[in-house]
Amino acid sequence: MIVDLTLAFVRACLDVFGEERVEGVILHGSAHKGGGIPGYSDIDFMVFLAPSCFNERGQVPDEEIFAFQERIGPLPWREAGFFHPQAYFYDALRLPEWWTGPSPGSYRVLHGRLPDEAKPTTTERLRALETRFLREDLSRHLDAMVRNFIDADDASQPRRVRLLGTDVTRAVFALISYDADDALAIWALPKFDALARLEERFPEADGPTLARRFYDQMAQLYGETFDAELARDAFRTGVAFLRWAEQVGRGL
Repeated sequence: MIVDLTLAFVRACLDVFGEERVEGVILHGSAHKGGGIPGYSDIDFMVFLAPSCFNERGQVPDEEIFAFQERIGPLPWREAGFFHPQAYFYDALRLPEWWTGPSPGSYRVLHGRLPDEAKPTTTERLRALETRFLREDLSRHLDAMVRNFIDADDASQPRRVRLLGTDVTRAVFALISYDADDALAIWALPKFDALARLEERFPEADGPTLARRFYDQMAQLYGETFDAELARDAFRTGVAFLRWAEQVGRGL
């Protein structure tokens, strides 16, 4: 089913933007690397478009957004085991400041090519960005998520826990790559392989155990029935892991 979905996604890109303006459609993340958690993990795409596809603010115009969503919205993403599709649209000549490029082995080209401007940067730059994430960015992200959790109702739990999970996974990879000679190769690992390396690096620490518990709770949560009480416990687990990662980052 995943092949049919990726083909339909590419077809939507070509129909909406025109084949000559779609430079590349890239599948990345756990849908390609493995390690996805059914019902929890997204299927992630990068779409590189010609500059003419963006308005003066660097955004895809409203009508193209609506037309694209009409095509991919009805597709059976949940039946294929994904929480939802996640797509980002880029002009390769105006990439964001944080861009490092997808690491070799972490992506597959579905259509066109990965533009030269979007290819991976150096190991040194990746390590610098991961160090900054651990020292500075993580605290800001975490404080905001915990602050916003205070008035979260049960219906909002699936989204809030998944947003927290984004930083959990980023922290797992950052903690094993910020000083690694093979930092780019590390990002090509499935998340559970990266977690195993974290456990090897910090064998006596509570942090890796908390990260594994968080992922185990995700597998439970995003099965047939979502349990709000388990979601609250999972949120606490993820926060505890990230507070530990925050302390490690302060020592860098």
